[in-house]
Amino acid sequence: MSRIVHLLFFLALVNICSAQTWIDIDLEETEYVDATDKTCIKKTGEPLNGRYAIKFNRYQTNYESFIDGLKNGEAKVFRNRKLAEKGLYKNNLKEGEWIYYTEDGAIRKRIFFKNGKIKPISDLRFFPD
Repeated sequence: MSRIVHLLFFLALVNICSAQTWIDIDLEETEYVDATDKTCIKKTGEPLNGRYAIKFNRYQTNYESFIDGLKNGEAKVFRNRKLAEKGLYKNNLKEGEWIYYTEDGAIRKRIFFKNGKIKPISDLRFFPD
């Protein structure tokens, strides 16, 4: 059983790494399952696997990678077709530096995360630009 789980995880990871396109999907076509913390296809109940461009409305689209329904990898949020924020997810939790932008593209703020929690200023080390 363990070998099958490892094989499925490996295949999902290979699929995400080799994917060249984004799968367009509307937010209404997905559902978040509280019990598992996974994002799934509403019709089938299958967890998302791959790179998705999730349209929240006509103004916002999130580009996120999923492995077995959990966000993993780089994420970007576009509002009014402009980059609004970007960062990384690790097992559905924000990780590392997240950058938030103003409408004109300037950096509004930077926040550093560890396991989904904001790192206090005293914990920050030098991060080169």
